[in-house]
Amino acid sequence: MAGYDAFAKTYDDIIRKRSPINELSFQFILKHTEEIKGQKICDLGCGQGELSYRLLKNGGHVTGIDISQELLEIAQLYPNADAIDWVEDDAQELREISENDYDLVVSSLMLMDLPDFQKAFRSAYRILKTRGKMIWVITHPCFQSPNSETTENGIRVIKSYSEQWWKSNGVGTIRGTLGAYHRPLENYINSFISSGFRLLSIKELTIAKEVRSFRRAATITL
Repeated sequence: MAGYDAFAKTYDDIIRKRSPINELSFQFILKHTEEIKGQKICDLGCGQGELSYRLLKNGGHVTGIDISQELLEIAQLYPNADAIDWVEDDAQELREISENDYDLVVSSLMLMDLPDFQKAFRSAYRILKTRGKMIWVITHPCFQSPNSETTENGIRVIKSYSEQWWKSNGVGTIRGTLGAYHRPLENYINSFISSGFRLLSIKELTIAKEVRSFRRAATITL
């Protein structure tokens, strides 16, 4: 989302402080991309570039794509920035990316920001080579429900569960300003398959209990 321009420095600070939810996502993706030496990797919604750089260290030829110019500018301040291709593009369209060109597409905690995540799946499928793979991670929608409450003992109670756009009650925060899209998992999974992908596995990741916020993330891999 271009709206991240206004939060670029804040978001960079969150990532550099290794927020639990982002680290959980990064580590999962990296664990499943250890054998990528020489492969072409597209980091879809790369943000300020942290995951792109880690994929580079694993030997991948990385293209980092984001719609936020400010985040891409921060990404290019990292050491070895010239070793990655940085592209300002909409993940839903990927107009600047060649078809059938990538071995792997990864997406870390980005699809919830998109108005049309189905377009992103179709675009990812289009740029992948035959037998290419996609790994994507989202926050579990039941933990992002706008219709939920947290009890005094820390238990989250979900009152309803439906597809909708929502904003948190935070003032001046990323989610309080930009909001996010709350969708059932079946919407993502069915769209993924209908885009031409074959689903190989689903994994739910759990953050350590001492981390009270963002307890769980769902991951879908091709």
